[in-house]
Amino acid sequence: MACRNLSLFYWVALWAIALDRLSKYLMLRLLSGEFSSLRVFRYFSLTLVKNTGICFGMLSGFNVRIIVIIASFIIGLMIVLYLYRCPEKSMNTKIALGLIEGGIAGNLIDRIATGAVIDFINFHFWPVFNLADVFIVSGIALVFLQHMRRKNVSGVS
Repeated sequence: MACRNLSLFYWVALWAIALDRLSKYLMLRLLSGEFSSLRVFRYFSLTLVKNTGICFGMLSGFNVRIIVIIASFIIGLMIVLYLYRCPEKSMNTKIALGLIEGGIAGNLIDRIATGAVIDFINFHFWPVFNLADVFIVSGIALVFLQHMRRKNVSGVS
């Protein structure tokens, strides 16, 4: 029997995708042509980068596009299948997995459409990233924190 109350998960995922797509569209318009980087303040710039690799640009010299597309589809499908299993998932779980799903989908759209992920958030001490990356990391952090909280409440360490 499938759990059906997943509207929160889907809304979070759709909003994450929409915000990611909108931010990338705006950055492509703002940072194209003469300006590929715009300094906002000393340690923060908007810098247009097309990442053909995986996390933080690793493996950019290799053709990983098909592998990453397939892996993204599999992970996204696994999240949806997990949610459809009972017992009912908590609101926090639905939000966290919606953020992860939306982030995966946002980067997947880039990779399919252009062969690279559009990154633009640049803190100068960290590799350039995008909102989809923020959503994925935030979702993973929420899952982790929820798991740790459950361990502490149950007394299991």
